[in-house]
Amino acid sequence: MTSLPKKKDPSITFLNKFGYNVIKLPRTGIEPMDVIGRDQVTQLLGPLSKVWTSTGAEPMPGPAHPASAVNGQRTDALDLSFGLSILANTLAAFGASVPSLDVAYKSAHSVQFAYTNVTSTSVSPFDAGNYLAQGTLRTDNPVVKNYFLGEKTKTFLILEVLKSDSITVSATDSHGATIGVDIPALQGVLSSKIGVSPSDSSNSTLTFTGPVAVTFGFSVQQIARQGDSWALHGAMPSADIAFAVGGIGMAGKGSEAANPMVFETGDFDCRLSI
Repeated sequence: MTSLPKKKDPSITFLNKFGYNVIKLPRTGIEPMDVIGRDQVTQLLGPLSKVWTSTGAEPMPGPAHPASAVNGQRTDALDLSFGLSILANTLAAFGASVPSLDVAYKSAHSVQFAYTNVTSTSVSPFDAGNYLAQGTLRTDNPVVKNYFLGEKTKTFLILEVLKSDSITVSATDSHGATIGVDIPALQGVLSSKIGVSPSDSSNSTLTFTGPVAVTFGFSVQQIARQGDSWALHGAMPSADIAFAVGGIGMAGKGSEAANPMVFETGDFDCRLSI
């Protein structure tokens, strides 16, 4: 019997082909020079400066600039309940309390979403390398011992983040045809912080805009020990590097086990072994 290809969740792989990883629950406060650790799961550990003592100044991100290659890129069609959980978490990150979106999307079968008004903020790999070269790691920290020095763990440094203050959602029925959304019902459950605007008279595609941009994507390099020094290595974008930060709504909904959608990532459908 031929084994089926590994199935991936399109909501956490749709940025991979552009060189970025996905944050399962978008939120503010995730910036360049933050560290991600991977053992059984992938999680945000915090700013590198918390465990790195350097004689050099910590590099500061440059000004935000438009990320045109990523702006408006859509996911594949997502099962309605799963897609609405992503939308609810994004709206929660915008600062809105969202009791339920089901009433507005009761006639829909699936949704697609895309982040718009996307900007990129980054730190140069050279600047990050200079900071590492002039510093020492607090190896007495138990988290450092596990992620930086463990044999089966990996540590990644965020060098670029993608941010957006708006998300566009398109609804379709079971046959793939666009279907209208009940805007009055949405306005009844959304706070005044969130703007809702339809793309046309059918109300099948809506753009939700929040008061603050949230981080939804990022690129990394792996921090690895080479002899007596630390080095940065390129890391292929992967679903394995996508992570969720607790505290915003549907924790755990981003796991592959909970997602019924089928999606193959081709060259990116692999586990990291760097």
